[in-house]
This record gives sequence, structure tokens and C-alpha cells, in this order.
Amino acid sequence: MVTVLVCYERISLYHTMIPFFLRNYESKKPIFRFTQSAEWCLKKDKNTILFMERWFQNRQPCSLEDADFELLSKLRNKYKTIVFFCGQPEAGNNRMDILPYVDKLYYKSIFTDRANYCKKLYGKSLFSDYYHTKYGINDNPAYINNFDIDRKDAEKPELSWNIGLGTYPRYHLPQRIGTALARANMPGIGRLIGGKSLKRAKLPGYLNNKPPKDFSSNNKKISVHARIKPVTCPSIAYQRVHFLKCIMDLQPDKQRLFVTGRVAQNEYYKELADSKIVLAPFGWGEGCFRDFEAILAGALLFKPDMSHMITWPNVYIPYETYVPLKWDGSDLLEKAERYLNDEQERKRIAMNAFEQYQSELSCLSQRTDLILNSLSI
Repeated sequence: MVTVLVCYERISLYHTMIPFFLRNYESKKPIFRFTQSAEWCLKKDKNTILFMERWFQNRQPCSLEDADFELLSKLRNKYKTIVFFCGQPEAGNNRMDILPYVDKLYYKSIFTDRANYCKKLYGKSLFSDYYHTKYGINDNPAYINNFDIDRKDAEKPELSWNIGLGTYPRYHLPQRIGTALARANMPGIGRLIGGKSLKRAKLPGYLNNKPPKDFSSNNKKISVHARIKPVTCPSIAYQRVHFLKCIMDLQPDKQRLFVTGRVAQNEYYKELADSKIVLAPFGWGEGCFRDFEAILAGALLFKPDMSHMITWPNVYIPYETYVPLKWDGSDLLEKAERYLNDEQERKRIAMNAFEQYQSELSCLSQRTDLILNSLSI
């Protein structure tokens, strides 16, 4: 059996832990035992393999503290094998300082070019470093990884899965209640309150996973859905700030192509279903909930270029499952007008994205087994 030391949050409960829950559900004998207590792991656990899920998770970029390294050292002495599933959303070199303490390090996304792990990245990601360098955007306090990564260590991060797994659409209040129950040691009840059953969570979607009735056709009323809210860290948030500024700087007749601002959650989902195109800049990381919500709603996904990274489920195939944009937003209007005038191509890419998403998710069990088999479980 594998012990999973988990920090229950909405993302872990309804997305990134789905493979562990499913594997227990599908197995005659449970493989995973879940706990929130590092103290229990150190004093009472009899298992020899430890998975750590979403530990040392911080929204603002920061280094680990001495107490974190002390805990890692104690766990390293206790367990034969430690596998760390990094909760950070971006492709970056964040948390690579734990490599001496773990046997395997999994990320939601990994760099296409492994040399990027060896760089001193401002704000821990390529895109925050880009906006810091190009536009002079600074964080307070600033974060640059202060540890050296050699090329050998740069090959060690492995790919797990992203937030495309799990429960869609996402309803905030039930999920907050469900997370509170999970933290009270009732994760099974929490999952049921906050989302779908495990069978449905495996293949997320609307209306029992049936394809949308309408893929990005001219019948949809909203041209480009761009209701985006910046996060709190300036260098990470700047892409959203910048894309909104690109829209606001357009002439009024062009600006009307884009719907911005905020609406209630139910209205937001209705609008997605009535949108030809959905603009989804990076959030805390490159991949966002909005990406998968747009695909499930049958809209064409517009997104800043993702070619610097690899992720799974992979719905980021340029001009086949999404339309890539330059990180400076300079081609946003041109591509919006181009695809708004080409219904056939919009529908083709939107349909491809939906089919690719469902095809990828159908391989989830095999992907989980690859990780377990690599540990001889």
C-alpha cells in the first residue's frame, strides 16, 4: 500500500487526486491510504512508499523554509521511496530544491527545453520572467530561485497530469463545503457534495459527457469571451492585465468583439456555451480551468503560445485544438477577426479539441499504472 500525504484543497480533491481515488475505486483492494498528518506518517505509518500531494504549496513565489526541509529530511529517513507531486501550476523550476529528498518529482507541466530548468527565472516561470524582462514588471518581494540546477538534475522532473482531470463545471460553494469536509477527514463525502461521482469525474463534461450541441457556429451570440481576472502576483498576473489592455486600446467597433468584465458563475457558464471564441490567458500557471471549460462548451480556444511546455491531458496542439497567440498580444485582433470570419475552421478546431480531450482522458488508468509500475507496485 502507498501512503498519500495530502493537503486537501479544491484542486487536489476535485482534480489532481482523481487518479488516486479512481485507482482505489477500481481495485479489489485499495492501493492508497490518505492522511493529512505528517506526524502520523513519521510515528505510525508502516508503509514504505510515500506520495506527497500539494505540499509546500504557495500562491506567491517563495522558497521553502527551514522547517519544511527539516520535515523532508525526517520523511526521507523514514521511507524507502518518496514521490512528490508538485502542486504548482506552472512549468517552472519551482520546488526543484527538494530533489535531494525525493526519488521522483512530478509536475503538471514540464519544459520542452530542459535547459530552462537551469535558468534563474524571475517569478519561477518563463512567462513571469518574460514580462519582468520585457515590461519591467516587478514583484514585492521578488523571487528568483537561489539554488543551482545542473543539466543532470534538469532531466529529473517527470510529467503527471493537469487540472483537466476531475469535476466540470465547477461550482464554488459546494466545493468549498466539500473541501472543509475533506479536511475534517471525510474526503469521500466531500467529493460527493462538491462534484460528480468518480465515474463521471473521469470523463468530465456537460450533460453526461455528451458533446456540445453546437461547436463554435455563427448561431452563438458572443464573438470572443474575455472575462478574465488577474491574479495577485504582478509578474504572473501581467499577461492577463496586458491582454485586457490590448482589448481596451482597440477602436470601439473592434473592442465590441470582446466581452470583458465579471458576471455570476451560472451566467459565466451560459456565456461560454454561447461563445464562438474563448480567450484564456495564463493564470497562476499556463493551463487554466477556463481552457477545459471552453472546450467542453464547444468554443474555440484562444491561448498564448504553449509550445515551451508539455502537459497532459494535452489539448494544446497549435491550430488543431487551439489557436496560439503571441505573448505580447500583438496578433490578438488579427486572429480574432480571421477566425470570426471562418466558421468552418472554428468548428473544426473546436471539435478536434473536444475529441482530443476525451481521447486523452480515456487513457487515465494506464497513465496512473505507469507511475505505479515504475515503483514496482
